[in-house]
Amino acid sequence: MRRSSVESDGSNMATPPRAAAGWAWAYAWAEIICITALFAAAGAWAVPDVNEAHYLTKARHFSNPTWVAGDFFLETSEAHGVFYQFLGPLAVALTLEQAAWVGRWLGWLALACGFRHAAQPLLAAGAARLLAAAIFSLALRHTTAAGEWLIGGCEAKVFSWAMVLAAAGEIAWGRLAVAWVALAAATAAHPIVGGWGMGAMVLERCLTARTTLWQNTSPWNMRTGFLVVAGVLVAGVGIVPALSLTSGVEPDVRVAATHIYVVERLSHHLLVRTFADGFIARHVLAILLWAAVLRLSPSSPARQRAAGFTIAAIVLSAIGCGISLLEPVAPDMTYGLLRFYWFRLADGLVPLSLSLAVASLVWGGLWQFWQRIGMAAMICFLGADLFHESRHWPLPWRHTLVARSDSKMQAAAWQDICEWVRDNTPADACFLTPRGASTFTWRTGRREVVAWKNMPQDPKSLVEWRARIVDCFSHDGTLNALERSTVSLGLQRMQLVAQRYGANYAVVPTDRVGPAPLDGSQPPLPWPLLHANAGYAVYHMTEIMPSEPRTDQPP
Repeated sequence: MRRSSVESDGSNMATPPRAAAGWAWAYAWAEIICITALFAAAGAWAVPDVNEAHYLTKARHFSNPTWVAGDFFLETSEAHGVFYQFLGPLAVALTLEQAAWVGRWLGWLALACGFRHAAQPLLAAGAARLLAAAIFSLALRHTTAAGEWLIGGCEAKVFSWAMVLAAAGEIAWGRLAVAWVALAAATAAHPIVGGWGMGAMVLERCLTARTTLWQNTSPWNMRTGFLVVAGVLVAGVGIVPALSLTSGVEPDVRVAATHIYVVERLSHHLLVRTFADGFIARHVLAILLWAAVLRLSPSSPARQRAAGFTIAAIVLSAIGCGISLLEPVAPDMTYGLLRFYWFRLADGLVPLSLSLAVASLVWGGLWQFWQRIGMAAMICFLGADLFHESRHWPLPWRHTLVARSDSKMQAAAWQDICEWVRDNTPADACFLTPRGASTFTWRTGRREVVAWKNMPQDPKSLVEWRARIVDCFSHDGTLNALERSTVSLGLQRMQLVAQRYGANYAVVPTDRVGPAPLDGSQPPLPWPLLHANAGYAVYHMTEIMPSEPRTDQPP
């Protein structure tokens, strides 16, 4: 008998006996645990991962403002209050590394629940959903255009994406009012991710020429109206703080901040002409492959609704591409629109739809010879991918793994310096740090003048962040060809920056100043040398400056 992945809309499901229901719950949780493990296999990198030092230090400071009080970045406004509200107490109660692991597993579990809910209307067999999850993990890493990711470290958008995936399942079932509430919850967690989900849902209804958002699926009644209003209110929890970031800001500051955000700092996610080579091509190929596989799969209302949601996301990306074309004639307007991440939703939904379609096609014809061969080949390929991903798992015996957040530093030397700073400097000390450093506050609990990775969200702070970056690392006032350390700009610049921003310590690369002398003579910089290793040195920046430039001053 041929297995079928054809889905039902859930309208003819009989209520199972209590024992059968218990087994169903057990199977469901077993499936979720397996999907969680698949996602963990892809996301288990050394701590802290790329954005964890940004989000979890902010979360700890949110719940305990006395921790690193006065730090420029930690005290700027943010739009992810829901994340900080829930993760902040965890970041205070545990070490940051422990909080990261707990947050990661919660995020992977949430994504697994969301993915299973998205797959259930389209794939009847649990094994087919596991196959789809493995394909989804692979596709997320190799089919995005703007570099969006879902499976990784602990940050706000992971939980938001989990709700978007759950909403995709509700849309496939035809329960649009419930999907609306799920997308509203996603918006509360992350206004951009969830907000585009809500926008795509509205757009899909418009593209399919419905007279109302709920016609033919969810009849308009008191319950539906309540869910719609509730969704708007829940979404406001995320949207209102995000909008307040620009409230009362002068137009010229807002324009300057938008230029910094879109062109100088995050162009690789926002500006099409700067996307990594080949990313757009692979994304388009993924869309074409999905469309081809979809045509080979049996049609159903659930599949059509799910496809409509993905098509709406693709249309939003196309609109973003169109906006990008206006850059030469209306740059300020273009940047003002592109800062909303038009490509983010499709970067997540295209891999989702592709994985579900491929799994449906392969599993639906499992008992046909050539499709069994294809199934075996796919399983071998996914197994090879899993083995490849296992190289970055931070297993106890792997002592040389480097966290991706420290990839621009000499990791071992950097950790040694940070540990020394944490144990031997005052809690209110403020440091000049190398430009590539993104884990200084995470590892030390000390303030720093500025970090490239820790970019604020509100316009005023963003403009100040750029000024600090320029003061610390730029020769010409631009963000091009920045120096690795302020010491490369000369002693006078170091003194000026220290006075301007209240820094009284500096961590500098030793290759910028030369090795510390072994005979106890004057170190290369005119301040007391406190600690040094093969990569970095810590100086206490007193007010003393040499009256004449030193002969060993860096260029």
